[in-house]
Formats: sequence, C-alpha cells, structure tokens
Amino acid sequence: MTNCGSHLAKYLCVLCSGFIENAIYLTFSDIAQRNCPPSSVVLTFTKGQLYKLQNTNSEKIKEVTKSFNPDWWEKGLKDFMQQDNRSTAINYILKDRHNIAHGRDSNITIDKLEEYFSKTIEVIQYIENKMENTAS
Repeated sequence: MTNCGSHLAKYLCVLCSGFIENAIYLTFSDIAQRNCPPSSVVLTFTKGQLYKLQNTNSEKIKEVTKSFNPDWWEKGLKDFMQQDNRSTAINYILKDRHNIAHGRDSNITIDKLEEYFSKTIEVIQYIENKMENTAS
C-alpha cells in the first residue's frame, strides 16, 4: 500500500472508532428516551452515563447492554457478536485507533478496515432492530 493509502486507512480508522462511540450513545439514548418520560431523572442520568463512554470496545458494549437488560446480552447480542468475529472486528478498530493516536505502528489497511467496519455496522443494526423493539 502506498504511504498515502496507509495514512488514509489510519485516518478512517480513527473516524470509525468515533462512529462506534456515537452510534452506541445514540442507539441506547433512543431506547432510554422511548422508555422514560422526557423530564425523567432516570433519562437524564442514563444519557449522562452513556455520554461518558469512550473507547467503546466489545466489552463496553456488553456492559452497557447488560446494564439496560441482562437478557439482551445473554439471549441475543452475546451470540451475535461472537458469530463471524464481530466482537473481534470492533476490538481491532479500537486497538488500531489507540496505536495510531499514541504514535505506534498500525498495520491497518483500507480493505481490513472495511471488513471490520462492516461487521461493526451489523452489530449497531442488531442493537437498533432487536433491542429497541423489545425495550418496552
């Protein structure tokens, strides 16, 4: 890969990492908003906790999911994330973002990032489709 391609892959990796954080925040905030009155202290607290999420790897997604409803993790998302190495893909994005941000070597390529990001999108869509619909 050319040096330009390598830099582009690194830049995109950082953006993908930010996307994961924002998508998890927005998805779970939406779930909370649909299940709490608008001025609820619980809603305010939940959004505040979600806003603090950083470096959102598969373990943090697990923790957030279980804090909303342990069954969502145990009876669905856990298996879905393990299938097709979705959990690993999310963790690789975060690992490479960490290395990039701290000036360490990263062997991320656009092709690998595309594969990891595609699996990440599947997880976000699963949360949106399965958990949002069972939240009530």
